[in-house]
Amino acid sequence: MTPGPPPFRSFPVAVACALRGLRHAARTQRHFRAQLVIAACALLFAAWARVPPVELAVLTVTAAVVLGAELLNTAVETLTDLIHPDYSPAAAAVKDVAAGAALGAAVLALAVGLLVLLPRMIRSPAIAPGVPVGLAVLCLVLLVIGATRRRAPSRP
Repeated sequence: MTPGPPPFRSFPVAVACALRGLRHAARTQRHFRAQLVIAACALLFAAWARVPPVELAVLTVTAAVVLGAELLNTAVETLTDLIHPDYSPAAAAVKDVAAGAALGAAVLALAVGLLVLLPRMIRSPAIAPGVPVGLAVLCLVLLVIGATRRRAPSRP
């Protein structure tokens, strides 16, 4: 007997599977976590700075594209490692292309974020003399990213 198509999943089951995938990415993928923090900070600052709805929508879609690209990159890399556990130039090229797509999305998001938020960061109220809130938030995000980086083991 030939197996038929897989049984239809109910919507709640499909959502549970998707959430499990997001949790897995958040637990195992350093870049996904960093991009999640950056997106959250950018969107919170945008809400605080009362960015117009259209610009807020652009920021939100841009953040979603970056996170989606990172999730797809993770899926491609995981599947490639499963299919080709040993080194293969073709497998390496596939992984590099997927990583390039994620990088391209991140660079685009940086450009969009700077265009929309940088003027507001510079004009935001100061939390200390000469330190606008927006620039303080930017520095905090950079510190968080730096703290999440894995350090290379030091040489003896």
